[in-house]
Amino acid sequence: MYSAWGYFYRIAVTRGDGDTLRVIERTLPTEPVTDEEWAAGSAEYDEARERWPEASCKPRSYTRPDRKSFINEIFVSPDGRLWVEVIRTAGNRWEFFDPEGRLLGSVPTVPYKERTVPVFRGDHLATIRQDDLELDHVDVWRLERVGTPK
Repeated sequence: MYSAWGYFYRIAVTRGDGDTLRVIERTLPTEPVTDEEWAAGSAEYDEARERWPEASCKPRSYTRPDRKSFINEIFVSPDGRLWVEVIRTAGNRWEFFDPEGRLLGSVPTVPYKERTVPVFRGDHLATIRQDDLELDHVDVWRLERVGTPK
């Protein structure tokens, strides 16, 4: 089992009985949550509070975190590689690790359709994206050893 809490780049790999097999950690500089990101992230909550002012919410608001999370998604491919979507202001990226937790490489993330997930197979990454006409397209990327999609 893989467990991660995004405010730390730390992923615990455990057996079914709860024993920890390994912990994968990376040290990255923290990044603040911008005003624009905070406004976008809290817009739905603020709208609901305006729509239903009599609603009883505890707490009445939530606290702005002092930094962004590091991890957005994690996936394990059939070959045992761990894929971690890392959140960065300059652009999210996928970092991938071998089954023993060694970093193998990093590639920029590519947009994919909401409610779909990327597919990782060997040295390939496949995603579904939707164009302006709402037509689906499958993109397949071949990963180079240096970590750049081709």
